[in-house]
Amino acid sequence: MSSLVTALEDTIVVEYGQFVVQEISMLRSPLALPDPVGDWVAVGGPGGLLLHSAATDHYPLVRLELWNDAPSTASGYWDHVLELTCDVQSAVRLQSVTAEHSDHTLSIEQPGAHHARVHVGNRDEAAELDEGTLESGIERWLIQLWPA
Repeated sequence: MSSLVTALEDTIVVEYGQFVVQEISMLRSPLALPDPVGDWVAVGGPGGLLLHSAATDHYPLVRLELWNDAPSTASGYWDHVLELTCDVQSAVRLQSVTAEHSDHTLSIEQPGAHHARVHVGNRDEAAELDEGTLESGIERWLIQLWPA
C-alpha cells in the first residue's frame, strides 16, 4: 500500500512557457532534454522534469509529492495526467529556466530512477494570460514521484 512520504506546495516563475523540477546538485539538468514535437506538457530524464506551461510568464501553483510506491491518480478535474520517468539524486526543487530557484526542497530518500505522475489543470485559463503579466495561481500542477 502506498503512502505519502513528504510533500511541499510552492510556486516558481514560468519563463518562456517552461519551468523545471531540478535536482539540487545541478550536475544534470532537464533543460538539456529535447523538447517533444508538437503540443507537450512534460518530459523527464537525468536531473528531473521539464514542464511546459500553457502561459508564457506567470506563477503557477505547484504541489510536489514523494510517495513510497505508486499512488492513486489524484481526484478532481485535470486537463492532463501523464506518467513518465526521471532520474534524481538527494533532493529536488522548482527552478525557472534562467536558474531562479525555490528555497523549498523535497528530499529524495532513494536516489535514482523515479516514476513521475504529472497532473496539470486550468490550462485554458492560463493560455489566456498576456505575455509578461506574471499572474499568480491560475495554472495548477500536482507532481507525484515514487521510486522506479
